[in-house]
Amino acid sequence: MKIPQLKAGERLDIVLENELHQSNAHYLKAALYDVEKDMFTISQTSPALGRHFLNRRLRVTYLVRMGNRVLRFGFAGRLVDLISDYEIASGKTVEALRIKKDGQAEPADFRMYFRVKPPSASDVCLFWEEEKVSLLDISIGGAKFSYPKSYRFQTGETVTFRLLIDKAVFDVEARVRTVREPQADAANKHIQFVSVEFHHGDPKMEATLGKAIMDIERALLSDGKM
Repeated sequence: MKIPQLKAGERLDIVLENELHQSNAHYLKAALYDVEKDMFTISQTSPALGRHFLNRRLRVTYLVRMGNRVLRFGFAGRLVDLISDYEIASGKTVEALRIKKDGQAEPADFRMYFRVKPPSASDVCLFWEEEKVSLLDISIGGAKFSYPKSYRFQTGETVTFRLLIDKAVFDVEARVRTVREPQADAANKHIQFVSVEFHHGDPKMEATLGKAIMDIERALLSDGKM
């Protein structure tokens, strides 16, 4: 599979390697400034990484449109420098990071899919048993949502959802990964928080959901909410 080359301006999602397989991994956002062989200069991440992160290993991921599919790829790297006065325009300098690429780009698993929280007015909705669940976040690889305890989801069980994206409707099979109770001091103790992994091989669904996720990301960025 030939993977398109990254170009300046593209959005990146970064995770520290020691958090790679943790359910609460922090996904850092950045933009690519420049590429020179295996050296990548990127914007300071959000949240920011300080100098004490130098020489830490990390994973850089990004979305690629290939035909009618939107796929996420990633490569291993190491944070080698923090530049305090990187010039991005005549007379304008910003803080930047330099990452040395240590491996080849390859498809990223579902943990690396970028997740977004759909706004209340979003056209992305998830239904179980014809009832809309409250989405906390969604990616091509899965979703997190809250749901009343009237039905108790079980870790490991397979459940079929209906995913609505604008006017498109898809039946999606998913495996329940985690089920979490609300905190002891929560106002509503009658809900549960569920994380599911989608099992699908529908290129049309992947492409439609991938585009919707990117549209949500752009809207949140333009509104200053990311």
